[in-house]
Amino acid sequence: MSQNQYSLSLSGINIGTIQLPNRIVFPAWQVNYANTDGTVSEKLFNFYSKIAKGGCGLIFTGAAVVSPDSIAFNKVMRIDHAGCIPGLQKLFQEIELQGSIPGIQLIHYGRQALSCVTGSPLLAPSALPCPIMSQFDPNYQVKEMTIDEIAKVRDYFIEAALRAAKAGAKVIEIHAAHGYLLNEFLSPYSNQRTDAYGGNPVKRAQLIIEIIQGIRTKLNSTIAISLRVSGDEFVEGGLIPIDFHELIPLFEQAGIDMLNISAGVYQSMERIVPPNSLGKTPHLEIAAQLKKFSSVPVCAVGSIFTLETAESILESAKADLIAMGRAQVADPTIVKKSQIGKQSQINYCTQCNNCTFWTTGAPAMSCSINEDI
Repeated sequence: MSQNQYSLSLSGINIGTIQLPNRIVFPAWQVNYANTDGTVSEKLFNFYSKIAKGGCGLIFTGAAVVSPDSIAFNKVMRIDHAGCIPGLQKLFQEIELQGSIPGIQLIHYGRQALSCVTGSPLLAPSALPCPIMSQFDPNYQVKEMTIDEIAKVRDYFIEAALRAAKAGAKVIEIHAAHGYLLNEFLSPYSNQRTDAYGGNPVKRAQLIIEIIQGIRTKLNSTIAISLRVSGDEFVEGGLIPIDFHELIPLFEQAGIDMLNISAGVYQSMERIVPPNSLGKTPHLEIAAQLKKFSSVPVCAVGSIFTLETAESILESAKADLIAMGRAQVADPTIVKKSQIGKQSQINYCTQCNNCTFWTTGAPAMSCSINEDI
């Protein structure tokens, strides 16, 4: 009965040349479980292994830092050196062994970090402090990137993608959402440049386009490329859904195979991890709007806690894939339990948001429902 009840959620889908077993995605976020050198720890391995065993179709590990100047936390996952490959290889093999598809998200934090942690001025398209992070560091510094620095960051992302592919990742996601560096370039809210990387939407998208093209040229169709964007930044002067009418075709032409639609930046943090007060699926219509501009599969995210909700979204054709983050942290077996009709045994997320350790001051992610993580 449950198999038929969730026939769309549990059906396969192709992302580029990569076939997923179902439409449920675990979105990448920072959990601070890695070893201090950024390699995969036993705790990090076990965390993703449980989600894979639980039936998730595509698992984005990460967010993995692409360069040493963007280490925002002491146990952030890294992919900026060859020493990261062996641990990732073991992790990706485990994810595949359990029937899921291994992916990884690549990130540079840009101005949404702390100078006291990175040990250097923060890189950004323009020398505009993050309104949130600058309050927590008396020595906070942000600098406008030179053309040479932009080229280095582009190469960091491409080289990180090559390491990920060598380790066995099947889907590589470029993080251009939530106010991090690539989002900062894309948005008029944070990019005031007047050169080839600023001004009109095409120029603001140029760095992202170069990264996508570089990865696609190096890896051809052996991997799939996902792009995560904030479809609405929810800040004055920021990106809104209609802006992507012009942008998405550029990203598709560059070589993306999937769009992962989120929302918000640090100044609108409640949109990155929606609280209960925003209701269920608060960002679904944003994904639906961007899907109208897209010819590649679109993933929706944001307060989706049951496969019933996932199935309803897919039936409405407002998205092609469903990201369930907090739901799978609270119960990594939610997909399998739903599949075999054991919904009454699911430990459902309560949206307490303790898992967002960077907002609570905790040293790493925890969950009030799932004490085993």
